[in-house]
Amino acid sequence: MKRTLAALALSAAAVFGGGFVPQAHADTLAAKSQGKYQLVIQVTDDNPKVWNLALNNAFAFQRNVGKGNSEIEIVAIGPGLDMLKAESKVKDRIDQALDQSIDVVACGETMHAMKLTKDDLIGGVRVVPGGLIEIADKERAGWVYYRP
Repeated sequence: MKRTLAALALSAAAVFGGGFVPQAHADTLAAKSQGKYQLVIQVTDDNPKVWNLALNNAFAFQRNVGKGNSEIEIVAIGPGLDMLKAESKVKDRIDQALDQSIDVVACGETMHAMKLTKDDLIGGVRVVPGGLIEIADKERAGWVYYRP
């Protein structure tokens, strides 16, 4: 009887926030911590509001899972590339993302179509041959895809 009451008390503590973490749950959390959370975000809009939303989501994701536990990449394709130009309205926020180890990537196909060079972009932005290929490769590798 005492053993049953103790088990019920521990279960109640876990359910009602008593700080007890069942061993099975602790093992699951430990297993998840072995790999990093990986998030790829696609932005195709030439709109500071959309970019700020994507950046807010990236910062919140990183803050919640931990900088050391996450890899985040924002991929700009099509009109979204305009916000990566050196004179961008969100330049300060892009710089902040780069400073926080959030990878910001420009689609090389779009750059070619827009006749842009790497020198036209915010410093630190990485260029890939194709933005969609980059996203597809990330998804094939198990990354989570998000588009605001």
